[in-house]
Amino acid sequence: MSEIPLPSALSIVMSLYGYFLPIMLYAVWSALAFSDLGRRQVARGVASGWVAVILLVPFFGALAYHVVGGSTIPKPLRRIVVGGGLACIVLALALGRLVGGG
Repeated sequence: MSEIPLPSALSIVMSLYGYFLPIMLYAVWSALAFSDLGRRQVARGVASGWVAVILLVPFFGALAYHVVGGSTIPKPLRRIVVGGGLACIVLALALGRLVGGG
């Protein structure tokens, strides 16, 4: 009977980060985009279009709104939220690759 090796604790943590981090970023970016859309003075059609894009194209819709959607959030804050989130995903993927040995 062969034994199946158990993953290390670090491997489990990195797997959880790789799974939950995009979901958390989508939730934060979407909430921030919806909040910004609610405060902006735009036509209903434009706002409805952005809401549809954010909901129907998960992750990339909210990212697109913050990058090209005319967000009224100050640029330094947007750079930190969007750039920092993307940097966290890249870091988690790189560390997961390193720890997983793939």
